[in-house]
Amino acid sequence: MRKVLNKNMLVLGLALGLFLIAIITASIFSLKCKQENPNSWILQSYENTVVLLNNGEVIEVFGNISLDTLPKEDLEHLENGIAFLTKEEALLAIEDYDG
Repeated sequence: MRKVLNKNMLVLGLALGLFLIAIITASIFSLKCKQENPNSWILQSYENTVVLLNNGEVIEVFGNISLDTLPKEDLEHLENGIAFLTKEEALLAIEDYDG
């Protein structure tokens, strides 16, 4: 009976150990992704138009887009900033606002 109990405790301990390793690995991966996020491309409202930012620096100004003409939901997204992994993705998305 004691051997069965010890075996069950060993299995439980190994399972918990693997579970903890999985959680730690996922946390590290998540942290790494968050650290890379500041390097993303951001479309954001600025004054009455839209700008493209990278690392907080204005890369391009889309002066032909007037915020006054956009739906309220789009304005809210642009006020918060819309992140993209690449410049190409951001430029494709700006076509939605450019008409």
